[in-house]
Amino acid sequence: MDPVEIWEQVRTALGLDEPNAGSTVTRAGQIAFVVVVTILIAHWVSSLILRAAKTGRIYAEVAVLVSRAAALGIYALGVTVILAILSASWTAIAAFLGAATFGISLALQDVGRSFVNGVYLLIERPFRIGDNVRIGNAEGRVEDIGVRLITLRATAGERVIVPNTVVFSSTIEKSTQGSLDLQRFTVRGITRPIGEIQSAVVEALRGTPHLSYRTPVVAIVQTTPEGTDIQVTVEQDLGQQVDALVIARLRDLFPEATIATSPSAAGS
Repeated sequence: MDPVEIWEQVRTALGLDEPNAGSTVTRAGQIAFVVVVTILIAHWVSSLILRAAKTGRIYAEVAVLVSRAAALGIYALGVTVILAILSASWTAIAAFLGAATFGISLALQDVGRSFVNGVYLLIERPFRIGDNVRIGNAEGRVEDIGVRLITLRATAGERVIVPNTVVFSSTIEKSTQGSLDLQRFTVRGITRPIGEIQSAVVEALRGTPHLSYRTPVVAIVQTTPEGTDIQVTVEQDLGQQVDALVIARLRDLFPEATIATSPSAAGS
């Protein structure tokens, strides 16, 4: 077959022939715009909900469930708009989705069971993010409660992933409330630009063993010609010593500064 003839057939199939080229390009632009807007809105809404959890307005576990549900709903709305742009037959789409849903439900029974278990955990909250728990042979501080998996941070610092189906089939031991303590560190004489200090401290202390998942609080004490003085407040596992490790990480970050522990912040 002649290459030119093949190209003409491809153009016709893609709607790029002369009578349809304009409408095809317009639809492609509309679809690209809807995809970009959908992704941006879903990311913005999820981030907004998770930020609300950090301020304490809603529980972190509830925020996880709501943010994921909101993102899923926005993506579904975006797909609906794209199908409308393509002038799809809703009757055919409904029939296809019904058959696909039935087939997927049979193939993903275990995933579905894990999803339901995860929703139950997020709503009932038998334990919360930040609690120290033992689930079967896994033990650590809860970092994330998802709809399918639980993430723990073990004592040595490694991450342990536990499926929700295992959570429901295992005995759960939870530490008593008050398992976290506050510790403060004073850093004097930082020469780094003041706008970079907080993000640098948060990144430097990320993943430190025995520190809470919550973001360290960085307070600017004073700024002088010699440098900036700050106070860093962290949450740590009760009874654990993290001073040396935190000071070492802060000293690597600010080698020019003087670092020391402040009086205990417990109960403040």
